[in-house]
Amino acid sequence: MIRLKRWTLYTFLLITLQACSSQPVINNNADCSLTPQQATATPPDPGSQPLQWGGIIIEAQNFNEITEVEILAYPLDTEGRPDTGATSVGRFIAKQAGYLETKDYATGRQVTVTGKFSEIRKGEVAKASYQFPVLICDEISLWPVVSERKIQPRIHFGFGASSGGRSYGGIGIGIGL
Repeated sequence: MIRLKRWTLYTFLLITLQACSSQPVINNNADCSLTPQQATATPPDPGSQPLQWGGIIIEAQNFNEITEVEILAYPLDTEGRPDTGATSVGRFIAKQAGYLETKDYATGRQVTVTGKFSEIRKGEVAKASYQFPVLICDEISLWPVVSERKIQPRIHFGFGASSGGRSYGGIGIGIGL
């Protein structure tokens, strides 16, 4: 009886922790193969299957009933995270109904977006004309910030002297890594 209660508790905790996981994942129903550059050249039908793109936030702006997030797109890795070590695959705009906190959706944050293609919008990047594919978000997910620890050398020098009693003594020098 006690084992059954423990097993039930462990199962409940495991399910609860899994539910709290905040990492986005690949949406198997979404097309991850079409890039924003390709969508600009050959726009998909607005009613076609959802697309999943990701990248780094350039800017987020709140309007009356929506938030628009401009994103520098990168290919997604197997977990659905933008692979920022790869070459960028264009830019796009994600439109999310309602309000998104722009401090959370700040410049430089990684994000994965799943949604439907809406339109191609003319805009500018550094005073050059640019065509942005626009996604209407079904889901927009921030990735946790990965902080890079600065590695400092761990070399230590030590000197010591001791007395081992009446007739024994010693001096030592040590180097630690």
